[in-house]
Amino acid sequence: MQPMTLPSGVRTARLIAYVQGVLGVLNGALLIFGGAAYATVGGVGGAGGTALYVAIGVLVLAISVLLIWAGRLLGRLSRPARLGILAFEYASIVLGLLSYADPLQAALRIVLAVVAIYYLQFDSRTRAVFAPPTA
Repeated sequence: MQPMTLPSGVRTARLIAYVQGVLGVLNGALLIFGGAAYATVGGVGGAGGTALYVAIGVLVLAISVLLIWAGRLLGRLSRPARLGILAFEYASIVLGLLSYADPLQAALRIVLAVVAIYYLQFDSRTRAVFAPPTA
């Protein structure tokens, strides 16, 4: 299916995945390259604290790259990509609800996740294109 013929829900979910992925890449890069500064501010200075923040940055970077890749595959109507994005969005809701540091960022995370979940799981046109073919 060509990108222009994709249902609007799939296009919206792809855009959300791309935005979340790019923001995650930026956050991961900040954690990797600023690990020492984050460790000092967080009160866990030293090599161990820096290594912890850098490891978290690598994990965030890897998940973000996978999210961007899944968004790309979603344009090809990949069912595994749809499931992966749904899993990420449900985890985003949980993390957003558990976030105490920045309520605005948590609210934005939850809103984006809810919109993506709605379009990927509940929108009838999107469900129709991901439905298994009938014989």
